[in-house]
Amino acid sequence: MDKSQEIFYKILAEHKELSSLPQVLAEVLKVSSNENSSADNLAGVIMKDPALTAKLLRVVNSPFCGQAREVTSIKQAVMALGIRTVTALALSTSVYDLTNKFDTLINRKKFWRHSLEVAIASRMIAEKIGYELPEEAFVAGLLHDIGVLILESSFPEEFKRIWRLVESGEKQELVEQRTWGTDHAKAGQFLMDQWGIPKKLGEAIGAHHEMIEHGELSSGKKLNLILNLGNQISRFRVYSMPPPESRDLENRDLIAVSLGISQEQLAKISENLVSEVIKESGYLEIEIGSLEELFLQANQLLFKQYIATENLLRENRTMKQQINRDQVKKAALESLNSLSATFSHYINNAITAIMGRAELIENGITKGEIVDKNGLAGLSSQIIIEAVDTITVILGELNKISMYDNPTQLDDDYLSDFEEKIKTQLKNLTKASVSIG
Repeated sequence: MDKSQEIFYKILAEHKELSSLPQVLAEVLKVSSNENSSADNLAGVIMKDPALTAKLLRVVNSPFCGQAREVTSIKQAVMALGIRTVTALALSTSVYDLTNKFDTLINRKKFWRHSLEVAIASRMIAEKIGYELPEEAFVAGLLHDIGVLILESSFPEEFKRIWRLVESGEKQELVEQRTWGTDHAKAGQFLMDQWGIPKKLGEAIGAHHEMIEHGELSSGKKLNLILNLGNQISRFRVYSMPPPESRDLENRDLIAVSLGISQEQLAKISENLVSEVIKESGYLEIEIGSLEELFLQANQLLFKQYIATENLLRENRTMKQQINRDQVKKAALESLNSLSATFSHYINNAITAIMGRAELIENGITKGEIVDKNGLAGLSSQIIIEAVDTITVILGELNKISMYDNPTQLDDDYLSDFEEKIKTQLKNLTKASVSIG
């Protein structure tokens, strides 16, 4: 058994109430998964739980469901909304009530505010792309972070340390992996499996932080991507999140492309999210805080967005200035390269001529054709050859620079070494000139 499995079974050992869903809810799922089930079958199961029955009737008769006349029985509710929708509502409200019994240092209102926002965003994305079961996306969104509550209630001291790191800007799932060898997404998937929740929902919950590759989409993974994207466009967070990294933004764009949803459509969904969260939280009786708290958080988010935009503009301006400087440097380098090539051409011709003359003098002295009583001519020709060699070395170094077409390749260490080499060669050339003089 690996470390993550040990963690999961330790959770179940300490929270036996989590080993299975409440009996009524388990029966609801069993009935809804049977294609031959009727409205009577589902209604009969739900009515075994008076509290669930009362809550569902309140939801069904709220403006959220938009019924033209009052619904007075669960059978009518099932017939009006359908088995899947009633099952989704029953599951959502039951799990909300169940997990609210846990002690937690997490702000519970913020937790459900984020969860409900992801649920609504996921449902809206599902509807926009024509996903056949949008209520499935809603349930996945509402339960996607349930693993956070489970891990915290089981490992409170470790979780406090993790939460401090998360609040300081570290990625939650990465800190969890370092600590437990698993994360809240996988813990949530494990819990869904224990409860007998449809496997597709559990897999989506377990994958809601995953990065995808280009073109990665299959019908079996569509719900995964819907939930992943719904989570990414959520703005109401449980903790203060740092700005997204470029890799996160690229991942979000890849998911949108894979699902066939445009940035304009996503922007429209984001625009309507806050009002939908406020409206539906009331209908579903999910406590997410007062309007004042919501507006305060929305204003904080807006301010952070403003600061992030301002920083982005500043970075953009700095980048443009750097590009301009690099362009000037590149133009100067191109000019230097051109001059160096021309200079090398003429100097090489001169060197060839000088070397030819010096060699003729030496040959003449050797053959006795030139009389050099004091040895001055021989010495001069030797110094000339050495000076020409020095000039050749300098040209070689200049030609090395001309090989670079990007100024950023010429770092400070290289330029410093180059300067020292040239200075040394110029000193040799000066000595040669003095000697000749």
